Amino acid sequence: MLLTGHQSQSPREDLFRVIRQVRQRWRLKIVLRGLAVMVTAGIVAFLLSAFGLEYFRFSAPAIITFRILTYLTLTLLLVWSLLLPLSRRVSDESVALYLEEHEPSLQASVLSALEESGKPDVSSRVDMSPALIRRLIEVAVEKCDSIDSGRAVERRSLQRTSGALVGLAVTSAMLLLFGPGYLRHGLSAVAFPHRSIETASPYKIVVAPGNVTIARGTDQVITAELVGFETEKVELYSRSHASVPYEPLPLVTGFKENQYEVMLFDIGEATDYFVQSSGIRSEVYTIEVIDIPFVERLELEYHFPPYTELPPRTIEDGGDIAVLRGTEVRVRAVPTTETLGGRFVINEETILPMDRQSDGSLKTRFTVEMNGFYRIDLEDHDGVMITASSQHTIEVLDDQPPVVGFEKPGRDITASSIEEIFVEAKANDDFGIQALELVYAINGSDDKVLELFNNPENTPYDTSAGYTFFLEEYGLEPGDLISYYARARDSANGDKSNVGTSDLYFIQIRPFGKNFLPAESQAGMGGGGGSGATSPDALSQQQREIVSATFNIVRDRSKYSDEEFLENVVFLALAQGKLREEVQTLLGRLNSRVVNVDPAFVEISEILPQAVTSMQRAEETLQTQNAKDALPPEQHALRMLQRAEATYEEVRVAMESQGSGGGSGGRQSAAEDLADLFELELDKLQNQYETLQSAQQQLADTKLDETLERLKELARRQEQEAERQRLRARGQRTASSGSGASQRALANETEEAARQLERLARNESDPDLMQAAQQLQKAADAMRRAAVDPGDNGMADASTALEQLREAQSRLEQEQSGRLKRNIATALDRVDALAEAERQVAHDVAQLDQDAQVRRTQVGPLMGRKDQMSTEVASLERQLDNTSAEFRRDEREASQRLQTAADSIRKNKLKEKIRYSKGVILGRAPEYSRAFEQQIGADIEEIRQALSEAEAAIGQNPADQWAEALEATRDLMRGVQSLEQRVGEAARRDGPVQDEQQRQSQGDLQQGGQSGQGQRGGGNRTGVPSQGGNWTQAEPSDWNVGPDQVRQFSREYREQAMDAQKLRQLLEQQGVTVDDLDAVIQALREFDDQRIYADADEIARLQTFVNENLKRFEYRLRRENEGEDTNPLFLAGSDEVPSGFRDLIEEYFRRLSQEEPSS
Repeated sequence: MLLTGHQSQSPREDLFRVIRQVRQRWRLKIVLRGLAVMVTAGIVAFLLSAFGLEYFRFSAPAIITFRILTYLTLTLLLVWSLLLPLSRRVSDESVALYLEEHEPSLQASVLSALEESGKPDVSSRVDMSPALIRRLIEVAVEKCDSIDSGRAVERRSLQRTSGALVGLAVTSAMLLLFGPGYLRHGLSAVAFPHRSIETASPYKIVVAPGNVTIARGTDQVITAELVGFETEKVELYSRSHASVPYEPLPLVTGFKENQYEVMLFDIGEATDYFVQSSGIRSEVYTIEVIDIPFVERLELEYHFPPYTELPPRTIEDGGDIAVLRGTEVRVRAVPTTETLGGRFVINEETILPMDRQSDGSLKTRFTVEMNGFYRIDLEDHDGVMITASSQHTIEVLDDQPPVVGFEKPGRDITASSIEEIFVEAKANDDFGIQALELVYAINGSDDKVLELFNNPENTPYDTSAGYTFFLEEYGLEPGDLISYYARARDSANGDKSNVGTSDLYFIQIRPFGKNFLPAESQAGMGGGGGSGATSPDALSQQQREIVSATFNIVRDRSKYSDEEFLENVVFLALAQGKLREEVQTLLGRLNSRVVNVDPAFVEISEILPQAVTSMQRAEETLQTQNAKDALPPEQHALRMLQRAEATYEEVRVAMESQGSGGGSGGRQSAAEDLADLFELELDKLQNQYETLQSAQQQLADTKLDETLERLKELARRQEQEAERQRLRARGQRTASSGSGASQRALANETEEAARQLERLARNESDPDLMQAAQQLQKAADAMRRAAVDPGDNGMADASTALEQLREAQSRLEQEQSGRLKRNIATALDRVDALAEAERQVAHDVAQLDQDAQVRRTQVGPLMGRKDQMSTEVASLERQLDNTSAEFRRDEREASQRLQTAADSIRKNKLKEKIRYSKGVILGRAPEYSRAFEQQIGADIEEIRQALSEAEAAIGQNPADQWAEALEATRDLMRGVQSLEQRVGEAARRDGPVQDEQQRQSQGDLQQGGQSGQGQRGGGNRTGVPSQGGNWTQAEPSDWNVGPDQVRQFSREYREQAMDAQKLRQLLEQQGVTVDDLDAVIQALREFDDQRIYADADEIARLQTFVNENLKRFEYRLRRENEGEDTNPLFLAGSDEVPSGFRDLIEEYFRRLSQEEPSS
């Protein structure tokens, strides 16, 4: 609407205004179209440039070429699509014609008006009326006004062009934001020509140290970091003269991601070098060489702490240091040129002077106490200290605490108050066991310590000792408990000694002659897992686990971070609180339903509040994060729960006996109410407990499998490292330039696997897993020693690490076999529970009333129990199938037996029979129902028989049986030798030493007869005594073994004889001759006669006979297993060469290098 609201001076001016507006829109169309062409061409040009730059790896010529081509193309398009069209002059007539062509409704009025308006003044014309001309122009303007003054002309074209520009802009943005990275880098390189070529390229190789000046004859590490790209092949090109071509040398992977390194050895002249990979090339750098003092050779001599009794070790071509804490390192540096002095710099803080020797070398010494770095500075001719060596690492290897556990019984047990319970503790350490103690407490009282072994002068690497609890002498009652654990101290002196502690175990005192009645299994099958029986011991079992978990947290406090410790303590407090609430609920129902009926239950109602009070106190203590002080109330609560359960059993047995003999019906009803209360609460609690235990066990099994696979991979890589170490020890330095770094990286991974396995061992309270974790830690330490020692000792350390890895792997594989035993045992428990439930059902079916109406009322509970049994059978079938499939490869025989058990369920249609029996009970004759139940019982017995065969088939591999027999023989030898040492030491001492607490607790019984037994002589580091035992140094006047000690020793020898008898049975099954072992067994049985302990000579004779015959027997077994020609192959030895031979060896190799190779 050009004319609307505009008071024009004349129609002629309005006409020309329309012409100008149309001309502007025409020019706008040209500009938009040109811009669209430019943008399209620019996008294409930039894309092609980006592709091209990526193809040529953003090289400088490529960047320059594509910049020129892109901007030249855009300039030509700018001239062609914009400048030339806009530079053409367009007349008013052409604009009018353009308007008429696009708007036919004008009917050439604009052309006519424009033609007449361009003639001379209308007033002077005679050929046409001025009014007519004016009207002609007015009509043209009016028509233009009707078409919005020509704004509709090319409107769609302008909209399409504008939309195309917007679409191109969005497309460009999407490509830049979400396209490949090289598109953005390519745009940046082309769009900003003012940036340098180096800045424009996203791909570069950062080389260190770049240009550097070093001492003549020294080595130089070159590192290259790839920026913007990844590749597997990186090469360094170097040359010593401009006239010779560059020679390539491959780089190896460094510590950081995308970092590579190589060592240039013995650089004697100026060297130019650059690094190239995948078409990317670094700058050319120069290594200048000057004659300044530098460390040509570095010798390290390790003097280990005295308690290790390790001999000094010399590293002739040293560098990095990885030794035990407390090791004294004596350093000898040989410079390239004569120097006046030097210094040894540790962590840029500690500076030690180096003494100049007559041969020109420099020496110093220091003690390793912490991780760090060191270098050597030498004084040049101007008296200035300059860096004369590379920076080397100092890595401290911590002495691990002893591994201690119990061989017997190795689990919680129950016993009557008159039994004799034998426990055997075993400990081992890398550098020797100084002391082994048994710590026990009765009913949560103060700990009492029995010194089973103590010999600071002679510390064996492994030792074992036994002790017998004569429970009758402690005055214990049903429900009481004895908690005990072992503690071992290694041979380090004073506060530096490490202490290892075993898990906590319990001896629970049960009622004498406790009768485990079938009624304990009447609570149903549960939720498809576990044994299916509800035991009153469920409360005490959970409290026992809380006590054990608290003990483990206190023991392993140093291994937890503050956050982990807090998390564990909070979890224990919650668990204790949950169990307390369960006991309170049980107590409330007991008081409301049973106590008022029969006073016999008053004792239970008085015991449970004491347990609740102790639980409350333990919970409050745990909430203050004081786990150690929570142990006494936790153990007191455990004792009270066990007493309540023991009282419950006694009362129930007594009342059921009265009921069967026609006793009071009210008392019988009370007994049933009490049983219902326990079963109601404990069934719910046990189902939750079993579900949680099952989930935790599955998670632990999964982690164990993952760790085993990881160990297999670590062993494979360590085998490769051992081969590199062999080449390294043979002087092939360039072939193994990265071996030290890769060996250290592998040591870090092994140490991480050890930490994970240790956490798993703590969670599972598994001493075998803990020992495997210790072996992994030893393997990591050996790897670190191998990484810093290029000689034969380093090769031996690499082989040792490989062996430790394989031993840990073997232990985990044994754990898998143990899992199979556990799974079969669980399945057997479930089958036993099924059999018991079926017997109870059959009994109830036999007691059904003959009257149909009464019978329907009685079968209601039976239907529910049948449904539970059917569900349990289905769950058992799945478990057997899964276990059989899991172990089909490793335990073929046992797996087949398991599959047979699962197949018997399907073959006999056991699930269907159980469901069908519900109808049989309702609709068939009693005789038929009883026969049908007998058939179900027979089918369940068939499953149990197949599972028993599967359990017996575990470990039937002959190689595994031989390994088991050899290990049992060695265990027997170690046990007998350790016992011989302790008996001999006791014979030379003034009897047992007991502390005041122990004497008060045991009175005149002197129950700690073995307390204080140590050994001050005899034996050696392996725990094997000298021939003739310790008796060769004992005079008859020294013989002083008290009656309590004799009783302990006699009991321990009886256990050794039983172990030997088990070994005999194992070997006899394999067809091995055991006549010589029979003689050993007979000799061990003679120690059971306490009268022989009065004759020192007879004891010595028997000891010698047993030791010598066991050694010969073990040797024969090993030969039969490995073959007669088996000899050890020593691949590594000391790299220390006597000084008298060193010159001869160097001359020998010098002549070899000068000989011409034969054709």
